[in-house]
Amino acid sequence: MNPYRYRVALRAIHPRDDLRPLFDQLGISPERTWRAGERRTSPAGIPLDGVYRESYAYTNLTHGSRNWSDEDLQDYLRGIQQRLAMHRDTLQTFYIRGGRCGLSIGLSGESGFGFELDPSLGAGLADLKLTLGFDFHAEPD
Repeated sequence: MNPYRYRVALRAIHPRDDLRPLFDQLGISPERTWRAGERRTSPAGIPLDGVYRESYAYTNLTHGSRNWSDEDLQDYLRGIQQRLAMHRDTLQTFYIRGGRCGLSIGLSGESGFGFELDPSLGAGLADLKLTLGFDFHAEPD
């Protein structure tokens, strides 16, 4: 048994471009977005000092935590890869134009856990120019 929970978000970063059109093309609404050069604000919209150095957008794909026993992380990621495969040209163009887009995966568990990701999943995500980022948390979320 590998008891863990996970969250998956799609994140995009670009040195200057507005990222809303990318998310529109992917058919996904960003939860938070800003553009390079805009005044910084808190998530609540409170003005902060300075401006954003690069454009950023993200959305939570899992809409909360998921339990490994409900759906294995690899199966969930494979589903995302398959849904985004129809946007391969869009994602590759975004990458060529200097953008980074990827899946941010938050993992938590009460004790040690582990898993493997199949090479075909990694190859499919790499073909879409998607990065994989992992955040590990020792306690359940």
